[in-house]
Amino acid sequence: MAYIAFNDIPLDQSLTQKRSHRAQRAQFGDGYSQVLTDGLNSEQETWQCQTPPLKYAEINSLESFFLEKKGQAITWTPPYSTKTFSKPFTGGTINLGYTNISSLTLTGYTVSNNYTVNLSTGIVTSVDISNGINIPITLTLAAKTFLLSNGWTISTIDSAYGRLSFELTRVYL
Repeated sequence: MAYIAFNDIPLDQSLTQKRSHRAQRAQFGDGYSQVLTDGLNSEQETWQCQTPPLKYAEINSLESFFLEKKGQAITWTPPYSTKTFSKPFTGGTINLGYTNISSLTLTGYTVSNNYTVNLSTGIVTSVDISNGINIPITLTLAAKTFLLSNGWTISTIDSAYGRLSFELTRVYL
């Protein structure tokens, strides 16, 4: 009988992630409007997850985990949490856009010698890096907290295999 820990769940490549920001908008009669983010944690993130075919013993171990949690938050590192991209350095800072980062590398530069970074906010500052330089960046996002949104579904494939589907929604605790 196999046991699968939650962070080791194999997921189909058809995995779907939806990200957005909550915002409030006030529209005024003269055509002017004001837009602001809705609170400190305005980012919304939802994952539609489905496993490849698993043996029922593996599905049962995952279902046991879900039942044990009883609606409590789950700490999970989503797939594709390592991001690689380039961004120009301007005005002594780079706002990476990503927050809650566990590790960061600016190719060709070293932390403390060339730059400092706030991993919580994703803001890099430096007096050594020249303006306009396009910096190759690799970062890894830290684990986040999610809730199992609407339960889970077990789909039968045959007498030995099934597929588990569920949705996770990010929460801020």
